[in-house]
Formats: sequence, structure tokens, C-alpha cells
Amino acid sequence: MTTMLADFEGHALDLDAAKEAFDRDGFLVIPGALSPEQVKKADTAFRDLLADHPEDFARFSESFITAPDILTRTQAFDHLIETPMVLSLLGKLIGPRFSIEELSLILREPTDDVGELKGWHRDIIRAYDRRFEIDPISVVYYLTDVGPSDHCFSIVPGTHGPRADMRPEDVTPGMEFDALGPAGSAFVFHARCIHGGKLKLGSKARRTVHLYYGPTDKPRTSEWTRFPDRLADRQAPGVPPTLYAKTRRTDVIDGVGRRPRDIPPGLSTAEQLIRVQRAANRKPGAM
Repeated sequence: MTTMLADFEGHALDLDAAKEAFDRDGFLVIPGALSPEQVKKADTAFRDLLADHPEDFARFSESFITAPDILTRTQAFDHLIETPMVLSLLGKLIGPRFSIEELSLILREPTDDVGELKGWHRDIIRAYDRRFEIDPISVVYYLTDVGPSDHCFSIVPGTHGPRADMRPEDVTPGMEFDALGPAGSAFVFHARCIHGGKLKLGSKARRTVHLYYGPTDKPRTSEWTRFPDRLADRQAPGVPPTLYAKTRRTDVIDGVGRRPRDIPPGLSTAEQLIRVQRAANRKPGAM
């Protein structure tokens, strides 16, 4: 039996067809995944955090700013973890036993320097020969409209599966798909897919919320996000019983999701993240 769901704009989502497309391409764009009220709530909280707690944000470049550890600071993004339509989709894509791994905020500012810091890459593990260890699925919520003239995500279809042997350095212009959509859209993609940010002259600021979900029986893929007790202990009707099962796990896959074990005392989470990402990008064969 085909399962049909509808987003907040009334678009029907056939979960079986969505799974077929995801298995083939490695991504989906779902307009209207969030209601206008949800978008406004999350965007206001994002702006407030940036203004009141700039120390929570890691600044990699003029245009790339991220906050990986904000759930202990605010409850404003909790509801995004449990978006019903997206959880139903994840149950199809991952299976019934999946868990939240990470939640972070990303700001892409207007810039005249459109060279991308990361370039084409896979998430979690940069080493090419370990690419099949990458299991998580990312859900990115757009809090601003992302049109043809805006900074956007670009992804190379099929590089999670049918084209998994492609190396990031082998991507040539025209292979990519640009993930555009209005505020409230969800961009769902397999972290093994090669992807990157495409920066554009004249873009307005783009704010997004990034979540990762993975199989419950695998080690955590990231420990950058600390989950407060209100979430780690949460059980609620309609919420998968394993959704928060990994929030206190200490076994973490060896990749960019691990916090450094030999860092100087007193470094913030944002400062630690900058160190890890830069070190990962310098490793031979990392891309």
C-alpha cells in the first residue's frame, strides 16, 4: 500500500516514490516541509542567537559561519527534530530504528569571494577509501528563500550509490544539481553524496538548520551537538522510540564528527570545530 503524506502547502508526498528517487539520486527537495509559523520561529531564534551569543558560531570565512552546539542554549529548534512528515520519510529511507545525531545552524553571508572553502566533499569521513562507512542522512531546513541568484547547496546525483566510486576532485561543471527552494523547504540528502556550497555574487544572506539522522545500531557520527536532558530523556506519542537513543552515546566514528582529545583547555565548541575541519581538509587524500 502506497503511503501518501502532504506538506504544509498541500503538496502530496508519496513515500514509496520518494524512496525510489532518493535511492537513485541520493537527495530530495521537499517544499513546504515547515509551516510559515515554524520558519518564523526558527529564523527569529537564529538571528537572536547570532546577536546575543556570537561566541557559539565558528567563522570559517567571510561567508561561512556555523553553530554546531546550541540545543543547550535554547529550545527554539527542538520541534524541527520531530517534523512528522520528515520522520516518516526517514523511516522509509533508514528503517524503523534511527536516531538524531546532530543539529547545527549555518549562515552564508553575502560575499565578493565566491571561492568555496570546503570544495566538493563527502560528510563525516573525508578519506575516499572509507566512503562506504558514511551512513547518515542530512535534513536541511531553509529559513530563507534560496533562488537562482542565491548561495545554494549543490550535489552530484547518485554519488552515494550508483556513482559512489567518483572522487570529489573528478567533479566537473554541469554534473551538479542546485538545491533551490522557498523558505520552509527541506533538502534531504545522503551524507555519502558528493556536495558543496555554491557561492554567488549578489546573494542575500542564507540561513539554514542542519540535522543528521543515522541508524541507531551504528556508532554516533558526531559529538559536536550536546543534547540536554529534556531531549535525551524525551518519549512522546508519535515520536520514534529510538529517536534520542544515541544522545548519550560515547562511541563515535573516527571522522570530522569527533571532538579533539588533545585540545588546549578553555577552547569553545566553535573554536574546536574550526581546528578539526582545517586539519581534516589538510590530510592527504582527504577529499
